[in-house]
Amino acid sequence: MRKLTQMIISLLLLIGLMVSSLESQAHNRSQSFSDWAITNDGTEAVFTAKSREITRLQTLTNQPLDTLFSDHLIDTVSVFQGDLPCSNSDSATSLPSALGYVRVSLDFDCDPSLGDISININSFFSAASSHVHYANVAFDGQQSRQYLFTDKQRQHEISLLVTSSNRWFDSARQFVGLGVDHIFGGLDHIAFLAALILLLRRFKDLVWIITGFTLGHSVTLYFTVMGWVMPDVPVVEATIGFTIALVAAENIGTLTGYHRYIAYFLASGLVVMGLLNLIFGVGLTTLSILGLILLTFAYLPLSVTKTAVADLRPLITVGFGLIHGFGFASALIEIGLPDAQLWPALLGFNVGIELGQLFIVASLWLVMKQMSRLTPIINSRLATDLCSALLCGLGFYWFVGRSYGII
Repeated sequence: MRKLTQMIISLLLLIGLMVSSLESQAHNRSQSFSDWAITNDGTEAVFTAKSREITRLQTLTNQPLDTLFSDHLIDTVSVFQGDLPCSNSDSATSLPSALGYVRVSLDFDCDPSLGDISININSFFSAASSHVHYANVAFDGQQSRQYLFTDKQRQHEISLLVTSSNRWFDSARQFVGLGVDHIFGGLDHIAFLAALILLLRRFKDLVWIITGFTLGHSVTLYFTVMGWVMPDVPVVEATIGFTIALVAAENIGTLTGYHRYIAYFLASGLVVMGLLNLIFGVGLTTLSILGLILLTFAYLPLSVTKTAVADLRPLITVGFGLIHGFGFASALIEIGLPDAQLWPALLGFNVGIELGQLFIVASLWLVMKQMSRLTPIINSRLATDLCSALLCGLGFYWFVGRSYGII
């Protein structure tokens, strides 16, 4: 009981260290954003992207990023009404932006009285096929609607007539799609779910795991979107990687009985990172590192047997779900929520995450069950060890890379 209390305290301490007054940043993936204002006078679109995304477009030339971004948008963004293109100026306007971002506006000569328009966005896909673009589109002061552009979906028809009766449903439906896309595009969240269920053998344990993760991430998603807390996103992103490594290391420790030695090994690496921060001022803060060390020593010694793991995982899943919820929220804030339809948008996004999560967990569970039936052919213990080692290495890759801004 004492060790369990220590684990809860250390986890709460770590979550507290993640909450600061720093401005939110986007989830760590290739993405860009645009805000469209369609009026009787024309159509204006403001595009925003991280500076590091724009560097993907550089070749041998060393153009300023705003010029590079402007030229790329002019070549890759177009608007149509029917079969007729809406003309746009040959130049784009660079706008003030936050540190690490570039903003550019484009103007199109569209006449809303002529009917609905079609937006075509081909930006960044040639450099990163996994790129995702989020567009907020508002017509004549109406509530904005959100559209998702991917390599396979580069065009959207924009209806300029939205009745009040279907606004709630329309907003919720769009954000369900965004939530599903986000969980499927977040390989780190998928890796975390995989690490969690590797040692589970009973279906009821799986249900508790899903419930715990849902409860945890829903709380911080809601708190962050409502503006009640503001996460230090670089710390959150790094810690998400650490949660994957820690759970995967727990799997190995439980199977081998070396959980204490693994805890010492993890703590040694964290001490080195803490010293680098003290000496050179790089990476996570010393307090954050200390929180991770305390969590490691409080958590791993509890995982002595598979039964203990099954009993403990619902609780730790709630705690780690709080951390992952900050990651979900940072992406949702960057996408933008319509003030007039905040609740359906927030609900839709969370439902989308849950649907994607259920599909992923169910697929992983079925694969595990199929492998267990092939025990004479496949050594299930070896497969579990290999998967855990792979996930542990992947988690540490994300943890270290994000801690030092490498990835």
